[in-house]
Amino acid sequence: MSAPSRAIQGAIIFATLFGVLFLYEVHPVLPADIFYSVALGEALFVVDSALTFVRPKGSYYLGLVLAAVALAATVSQPAHYQLVASGDLAATATLLVGLATEVLIIALVGWYAVSNKRARAG
Repeated sequence: MSAPSRAIQGAIIFATLFGVLFLYEVHPVLPADIFYSVALGEALFVVDSALTFVRPKGSYYLGLVLAAVALAATVSQPAHYQLVASGDLAATATLLVGLATEVLIIALVGWYAVSNKRARAG
């Protein structure tokens, strides 16, 4: 397995483990319907983590889609900006680490796709 592949796999697995922590943190404060939709997304990350071991290339692109959806959902919520402004350090750290992980997955998979396209062309 190449270094970029290991980096993507690690980022996806980290996102999954971090997502479990996130679910634990937000369970008491989210309405049930929103919690279940977040939990569904986390279940998809768990499936994606398993796929990194058996179908790595497909799992990278699934991870890209999941990270993009999670990033869009996170950035579009005004409550997240209020959370940061409130000064709650633990919640802000969770939010920022999650955002950084999503951006990292998007960047790594993009880099992987471009480098593979160049390798096939050259």
